[in-house]
Amino acid sequence: MLNLLRKSFDWLAGVKPPDAKSVAFSVMLDGLEVGVLSFDGTQWGYRYTDAFRDQDLVKPIIDFPVPGKEYRSETLWPFFLLRIPSLAQPSVKHFVHERGLAALNEATLLREFGRRSVANPFELVPA
Repeated sequence: MLNLLRKSFDWLAGVKPPDAKSVAFSVMLDGLEVGVLSFDGTQWGYRYTDAFRDQDLVKPIIDFPVPGKEYRSETLWPFFLLRIPSLAQPSVKHFVHERGLAALNEATLLREFGRRSVANPFELVPA
């Protein structure tokens, strides 16, 4: 599905995986830390927190249905990928120009633009 999205909507042209050895974000919902999104230098990981597993009001995210499982992927999941704006957007162009960046990566764009999304109520907070 991710490849279909990339082919159909090339808003991610020029965006690379993180260049850092490790990156982490807390996935929050109304003060509850639901999970942790991380990158270890080669793969993305997602896992639910103990606080999430100990409650029963909030249901698992559809892309990550099993609360006890740690999910691993070489590519960022669509749930998070959709938080990254097109590099053609004026605010992104301004961000790139202001910082003199030659290349952008997923972690930088998530940190700068991905905190909130109109697509879901979860907040992505850099850890």
